[in-house]
Parts: sequence; C-alpha cells; structure tokens
Amino acid sequence: MTEFKSRLTGSFTGYRGGAIFRLTNGQVWQQRRYKYQYRYKYRPEVRIYRDGNRWFAEFDCMFEPIEVVRVPVLEEGTIVSDFDGFDGNRRFEFQSGRIWEQAECKYRYHYATRPAALVVEGVDGVLLYVEGMDEGVRVRRV
Repeated sequence: MTEFKSRLTGSFTGYRGGAIFRLTNGQVWQQRRYKYQYRYKYRPEVRIYRDGNRWFAEFDCMFEPIEVVRVPVLEEGTIVSDFDGFDGNRRFEFQSGRIWEQAECKYRYHYATRPAALVVEGVDGVLLYVEGMDEGVRVRRV
C-alpha cells in the first residue's frame, strides 16, 4: 500500500518537532524532522502516502504535507496516579503495572488525574506522551 486516508484521533495542533499523530485506524505516525506551523482542527482528515522511500502526511487543514515515520507503540493506557508534569526524575506507573521513568532533564507542568498516556519508540528514542500535553519526554522502562 502506498497511500491511504484516515482521521486523526482528537485534536490537531499543527506541526512541531517530534509531533505524534494517532489515527483512527490504529496507526501511530511521528513527524520526522523539525518544522513548526500551528493550526488547530479537531479530528482532521489525513492522507498518508509514500514518495520513493519516504512517507508523508497531508492534513486537510494544512497548506503543505510533512514527512512522517510509522512508530511502534510500546505502552498505551492510563497513568494510575495524579500527574503534574515532568521534573527531571519522575516515574510514571501505568494501569498495567509497568513503570517508566524520565530519562532526560525536562521540566513541564501539567496537572491531570489518571491521564491517558502513550509510550512510543520514536525518532528521538523512547518517548512518553501524556494526554493534554503538546510534547513528550524520553523515558526508560524500570
């Protein structure tokens, strides 16, 4: 298959370094190179297509496509405690019982009770993305 159409699950906020795109067909794609362009749309349509050996995502609300790579999901579920962001050495326990710890020094505050979260093996390593936050953090499994 060299082309297919789907929709993004949830809100789209444009392109930014390492952006993750979860599709309604279950696939997860990640922006390959840094580019920032903000545009908001809820559940936009997206066309994923291959040009040579590179893949691109073309969103119905953007003016140009962006290069993407498909990334494997290592963990998906709910963080079992209150979440208040990244602080440099935080641990995140999932409902499955698996624990991931922050593997980079990054500080971002965001409060949520039992948020949905996703761990992917992405372009920049193993990353944790938490619902409601625009960027992820590198993690390692404990």
